[in-house]
Amino acid sequence: MRGKLDCQCITRHRPSLIPLNPETGYQQAFQQHACCRPATQDHRLISRHSITSQSTIHTDGSSDVYAYDERGNLLQHTRPDGSSIHHAYDDLDQRFKSRDAEGGLWKYDYDQRGNIIETQDPLENKTLYTYNSDNLPVAITDANGGEKKLAYNRDGQLTSYTDCSGKTTQWKYDALGQLAKLVNAAGEVTEYHYEAGQLTLLVHPDKTKEKFERDAEGRLLKHTDALHRSTSWTYNEAGLIHQRLNANDTTLTYHWDKLGQLVRLRNENNSEASFKYDPVGRLLKETGFDKETTHYLYDNGSNLPTRRVDGDRTTHFEYDPMGRLIQRKAGRRGGEKWEIETFAYDGNGNLLAANNGSCRLQWFYDAAGNNTREHQWLDYLTKPQVAVFTHEYDTLNQRIATTRPDGHRVSWLTYGSGHLLALKLDDKELISYERDDLHREIGRVQGNGLVQRQTWSPNGQLLEQTLARQGESKRLAARTYRYDEAGQLHHINDLNRGELRYRYDPVGRLLEASHNYEKETFAFDPASNLLDPEAPPGPNPHSPRKLMDNVLRSYCGTQYRYDERGNLLERIENGNTGKFTWDLYDRLRRYEDDRLVVEFGYDALGRRVYKDSRSKYRNRVQAGPVWNENARRALDEKLGCDLTLFVWDGDTLAFEQRGRDGKGRTTHYVFEPGTFIPVAQGVINHIDEMMHQPSYDFPYDIDRDPVWQHKPVMRRFDKIGWWHCNYLGTPHEFTDESGKIAWSGIFQAWGGTCETNGKAKRAEICNPVRLPGQYLDTEIGLHYNRYRYYDPRLGRFIGKDPIGFSGGLNVYQYAPNPLQWDDPRGLSPLSIIKAVAELRSGKSVTVCSYKEASAVLFGAFPDAQKSAGAGDKTPDKIARDKAAFKSLRQNGTGRASYHMDFKINPVTGVLYGHESLPDGHAHKTLPHINIVTPEGSRADIFIERNPNCPGTRPKRR
Repeated sequence: MRGKLDCQCITRHRPSLIPLNPETGYQQAFQQHACCRPATQDHRLISRHSITSQSTIHTDGSSDVYAYDERGNLLQHTRPDGSSIHHAYDDLDQRFKSRDAEGGLWKYDYDQRGNIIETQDPLENKTLYTYNSDNLPVAITDANGGEKKLAYNRDGQLTSYTDCSGKTTQWKYDALGQLAKLVNAAGEVTEYHYEAGQLTLLVHPDKTKEKFERDAEGRLLKHTDALHRSTSWTYNEAGLIHQRLNANDTTLTYHWDKLGQLVRLRNENNSEASFKYDPVGRLLKETGFDKETTHYLYDNGSNLPTRRVDGDRTTHFEYDPMGRLIQRKAGRRGGEKWEIETFAYDGNGNLLAANNGSCRLQWFYDAAGNNTREHQWLDYLTKPQVAVFTHEYDTLNQRIATTRPDGHRVSWLTYGSGHLLALKLDDKELISYERDDLHREIGRVQGNGLVQRQTWSPNGQLLEQTLARQGESKRLAARTYRYDEAGQLHHINDLNRGELRYRYDPVGRLLEASHNYEKETFAFDPASNLLDPEAPPGPNPHSPRKLMDNVLRSYCGTQYRYDERGNLLERIENGNTGKFTWDLYDRLRRYEDDRLVVEFGYDALGRRVYKDSRSKYRNRVQAGPVWNENARRALDEKLGCDLTLFVWDGDTLAFEQRGRDGKGRTTHYVFEPGTFIPVAQGVINHIDEMMHQPSYDFPYDIDRDPVWQHKPVMRRFDKIGWWHCNYLGTPHEFTDESGKIAWSGIFQAWGGTCETNGKAKRAEICNPVRLPGQYLDTEIGLHYNRYRYYDPRLGRFIGKDPIGFSGGLNVYQYAPNPLQWDDPRGLSPLSIIKAVAELRSGKSVTVCSYKEASAVLFGAFPDAQKSAGAGDKTPDKIARDKAAFKSLRQNGTGRASYHMDFKINPVTGVLYGHESLPDGHAHKTLPHINIVTPEGSRADIFIERNPNCPGTRPKRR
C-alpha cells in the first residue's frame, strides 16, 4: 500500500524577459521554490518560442517538468530521472509525432475531420484506420495487411465485428439501446436481461443462467449461479464493502477507518488481520492472521517503504527517481552479512539488468521496446559461463522466434492477431494447429504422425480430447469431460484411466475425487485450510475444526514446524526429519534428511538456476575406491540425486543440464507461447558448455565483444518427444518419435503422481512437469512452482505468498480447487474461465500480472476497443479522456471498451489522474483496466503486482 502526496509545488514560467544563451539557442531559467521544506533551485531550458513551463515538485525533491506551446500542447515531459518525452503538433494542434525517452519515434496522421488514419511505430510498422460519415472506425488494417471490419446501427452502437480472419461477432439491442444478445463467430448466443437499466439475468449459450441484484448505485448486492448458490455483499455508509456472505454461510468482514483505509479484516474462521497507517496514509504495520507483524519504515519525503522489518529480518529498499526498485538488501537484525540484489532500467522503464551473487542478467531492446537479446552471466559455476538468448519479432511486434544459448531455435507461425498456427524446433515442425471460428484449438498434427482432436461446449469448456495415428481410427488416448450447470468439472471418462468423478461444496472447494483405483476425500475449515483427517475432533463436535492462523502443523501422521516468517523448517515423517533452510528472501536454499542433501540457487528474479543433490553415502572401509564410487552413484540414481542447471526464457524453463564433470544430458522444453502448457521436449545425451565468460582487458568495443560475436555450434537432438495435456495443461501422456506412448501418469486430485508408466525409465524419458508451472523435485517430494514450493500431498504451499494478501487471504492456499484453477507462478490462483465469466457478467476481477489481465480482458471481449486512459498525461488531457470514457458508459457502443490505468506516481504511490479519489479507493493505488461491457455495465480488472518482480510493467499495445 502506498501513501499520498504531502505537498507539491506548481510553478509556471513566461521566459520572455530571460536572455538567450547564444551557444545553445535556449533560454535558461532559475526559479526558487518553497514547499514545506527548504527552497530548492529549479533549472530548465526553454526554447526560443513562447512556451509555458510547469513543474511538479514532489516531497522527496524530485520533479516532473512539462513544457507547453502557446496553444497548450504538451511539447516535452522531463521526468524525475532526467529522461524526456517529446511531442510535435501540426497547425490543427494534432500530435503527429512523439519521441520516447530512448529515441523511438512514433508517428500519427489524420484525415480532414481530425480522425487518426495512420500510426507508425519506431520500426515503421503501420496501422491504418478508415471511418464512416459519423467518424466511427469501420476498418482497421494492421502492419501485416490484416483487416478488421466494424458496422454500427443508427445510434452508433456496434452491430458486427469481423476480424482479419473473416470471423464475425454480432450484437443486438433492445428498444432502450441495451445489449440484448451477443452472437459469437460460432453462432452461439448469450442473452442479457435488465431491470431499471441494471443487468439482472445472464443466459449463457447452453441456456444456464446467472442472476444479479444491484442497488440504485449499481453496486452488486447478490449473485446467484446456475446451481442456485448465492453470494451477497453489504456496504458501509461510505460505499465500501463491509461484509461478504458466502454460499456456505461463512462471512468475510472488512473494517475501515474514517479515511476509507482498511484497518481490520476478519476471515471466515473469525480470525483477524490488522493494518496501521501514519497520518498521510502510509502503511506502518501489518499483522496477519498468524499474529506475526511486519513493520514498514519510510525516509523523509518518501512514500515508498525504505525498510521492512519482520521478525529478526530487516530488508532495505532503494529506488531510482521514478520509484523503481534499484536495490534491495536483506539481513538479520544486528548481523553483518547482507544478501544484496540490484536492478537497472532504461528511459522507457524496461528492465536492463538484475544482479545478485549467483547471476547477472542483462536485457536489450529494439526501438519499439521489444526484447531482442538476453545475456545471463552464470557466476555461480566453477567456470563461469554466459547464456545468450536472441529473439525475433514480426511486424505486429509479436515474438516469432528465439535462438537459445546452444544454438537451437524455437519458432512459431501465427495468423490474425497472434493465434498460434505452427511450432518448429530448428528445422523440424513440431506441431501444426487447426482452429475453429473462435480460434480455439480443435486439432493438432504432430511431427511424430499423431493427431489430437478436441471439441468444445457452447460455454467454451473442453468436452473431448482424442489421440490417434494419422489416418487410423484406433485411439491411443481419449478423454471426455462433463460439467455441472455452474461450470464445475464433475466427470472424466479416460480411455486409459477409467472414470473419475468429483464433488464440491457450495463455495466450489473439492470434497471428493473418486477414481477406479482410489477415493480421495477432503475436509476444510471455513477459511479453506485442508484439515487433517486423522486429527482428533474438537471440543464441540458440531463446530468445524479451525486453523486460526492458517498454519497446518499435522497431516496424515506427518508433523510440520515453521519459522517466524511462515516457512517450513522441519517435516517429520515416519521418524525421518527433513530440515529446510531459507535465505532472507524466503527462497529455499537447502534441504537435508537422513538420506540426502540438496542445495538450490536463484537469480535476482527468483528463478531457480541450479539444484545440487547428493546422497549421504558412507564409504565402506573394506571396499575399494572404485566399488565405493559405483555404490555412491547407484544410491544417487535411486534417490534421484545429481547436479541440474536450469536456464530460463522468461517464466518458463528453456532447458536444463543434468550431470557432473561434463557427463550427462541436456533437455530442452518447448511451451505454447505465452503459456505454461508444455508441448515438446528435446534431449541431447551430452552436456555442451555455454560460452565461457570473457575477460575485458581491452578498450571496450561492441564489435569486438566476444559475447556479441559468439556463434554457438548446435548439436542435434538424440530424442524428441511430445506432451499430451489435459484441459488444464497438466501432462498426461508423452509420446516418442515413433508415435508410441513412452510415459503416462495417473494423478491424484492435488497434483501428486500415484503411478507412472514403467516404459518411461527404460526409454530414458524424464517428465518432471506437473500442474501448470510446476516442476517435480523427486529428492524432496515437492514441486518447484516458480516463486514457491508446493506440496501435492497437502494441496498447499510450504511458505507464505510473497505478495501477501494480494494473492488471496489464505497465504498458503494453492487454489479453491485444483481442477479449475491453477497458479503457475506460485503467487495468485487464477481461473481464466471463471474470471472471464465474471467479467462478462459485469463483475470486477483481480489478477496478479499484466499478461493475465490481458488474457481475461480479451477472453471475455475479444474485440474490445481501446479508449484513451488516464496515464502519464497532462491534467487537461486526463480530464478529456475521462469525459470520453464516461460518455461511452452512458451511451454505449455495443462493443466492450476499455482503458488502462497503469502508471503510478513513484513519489505518491497514486495512479496519475486519480489524485482526487479518497484514500482506500482501489482505483487510487492499484493498476487497473476500466471496462465498459457491451451492455454498458462498468467493471474492472485489478492487477496486484508482485513486488518481487522488479521491472514488471504493462506491455506496450
